[in-house]
Amino acid sequence: MKDILGIDGFTWNLCIVDENGNEIDSETKKNIIPSDGLSFLIRSPFGDVAPVSTFYLGLFRGNYVPTSNTKASDIPSNMIEMVDYSEALRPEWQRQLEGVATMDNLLNKAEFTITQDRTIYGAFLVSDLTKGAGNGLLLSCVRFSSPKPVTAGQTVKLSGGITYSSTSLV
Repeated sequence: MKDILGIDGFTWNLCIVDENGNEIDSETKKNIIPSDGLSFLIRSPFGDVAPVSTFYLGLFRGNYVPTSNTKASDIPSNMIEMVDYSEALRPEWQRQLEGVATMDNLLNKAEFTITQDRTIYGAFLVSDLTKGAGNGLLLSCVRFSSPKPVTAGQTVKLSGGITYSSTSLV
């Protein structure tokens, strides 16, 4: 019997709240990790690529379906990043180690204060903090189960986390 390490993608948690803090919509969804992200995750612990110390969360409003070939360069033109929120930069993924195998920001969710009515289709995790940019490493990208309408004054709370699991291969 041989043990292998499994990566089950990121688990995303989205919550939309109104001005009074009342929940409007929420969803938990798993994603695929694009090829560039998988390559980074397998190579960085061994020093084959430089580590990335900080990642940032974003939302997209394009009717886009992520694939294994999705890259950060898809953010401005294909995914169409939703930049209509009051924060000047993409919120930082303030991750914490949960237990021994999960890294997430559940205790410090990213917040986007919406400034214009839009519909969002998904979220992403990238190494570049600049709103609307298509640079850096795209580590994760998820399309929600249904489009999420948001209106000015609402807040989108977003968390994402990755879990590694040891499994047995017979």
